[in-house]
Amino acid sequence: MASSNPGGDGKGFGSCCRDLNEVLGAEDFEPLLYVGDDGVLYMSVGVVDMESEDESGFLDHPIYHCPFCGTQLQTAEEVEAKAEQE
Repeated sequence: MASSNPGGDGKGFGSCCRDLNEVLGAEDFEPLLYVGDDGVLYMSVGVVDMESEDESGFLDHPIYHCPFCGTQLQTAEEVEAKAEQE
């Protein structure tokens, strides 16, 4: 199956529309959408208290479609394959 991510390496996310491109390239704020070290596009969907620390952590979930234009960005199979490489 061909990759639905034009870059194939996480760097191609944001090529589907200007809005996603601007969010991923934001330097003024810390966006809740980001490309992880594993090359998967994630969205932070919640905040959790960390038992071992005095800080909070984020609960992240892979994004399969652009939240702005609806373009498919990655498949569940691609995300799973990238996670297995870690």
